[in-house]
Amino acid sequence: MCLVRFERAALCVLLSGVVFSAVGMAQLLPPPPQMPPVPQAPPMPSMPSMPSDSQGPPPDPSQQGQQQEQQRRSNQQGAVGFLGVWCAQGDPSKQASISSNGPMLNLTNESGSTSIGNLQGNNQIVAPEWQFVTGTLSGDGRRINWSNGTFWARCYGGGGGGGGYRTPNLNGNWYPNGNRSLQCSIQQRRGNLTLQNEVGDRATGSFNGKWSVTTNWQGNRITGTINRDGTRIDWSNGTYWVRYRLYGQ
Repeated sequence: MCLVRFERAALCVLLSGVVFSAVGMAQLLPPPPQMPPVPQAPPMPSMPSMPSDSQGPPPDPSQQGQQQEQQRRSNQQGAVGFLGVWCAQGDPSKQASISSNGPMLNLTNESGSTSIGNLQGNNQIVAPEWQFVTGTLSGDGRRINWSNGTFWARCYGGGGGGGGYRTPNLNGNWYPNGNRSLQCSIQQRRGNLTLQNEVGDRATGSFNGKWSVTTNWQGNRITGTINRDGTRIDWSNGTYWVRYRLYGQ
């Protein structure tokens, strides 16, 4: 009986020693190494935004066309005042001329020398072939003052004297675009003209050649080309005036 108790006690002591040894060993052993953290993938960079157009939407092609047409008409109106026959230094025997050539002008001086003319605004013209001399048109359209100290004046026929040619007689009633129900008029006194259109607007004008006149309608210059029998005037704005003559007149 005592032997059995002793064996049980020895077994308990033995088991206790094993437990204590295991605990001691556990305390003596270093802790297991920790697994390194799984590296995180770097964040993808955001795509750069497309630069915005700071100039706004593209221009409307129709608006561009309107602006170009307005500029073209403005250039035409400015060029009209320069067209025609001129007398250098006001001398009828020294005739010069300015004619149109599309967007530019052709200039010929009293010696026959030529140059293109570049319009600068509505009242100035530059002649590159003549050392870039600049001509300024007077307010009444009758004189060009050149930057080299010379000038050109309008050559007037005056009904048969002074200008080297006889101008046609434009006095009388005229009809716009041939419409007999509407009436215009021209009063001619020597080289000067007074015009009235079908709505009562008035203008002044003058001859700048035997078959050409230039007019000023409240700042808008319009030239007219007269046919050879003096019964029609074709205006540079696309209209025309006619007059009807009875037999015997």
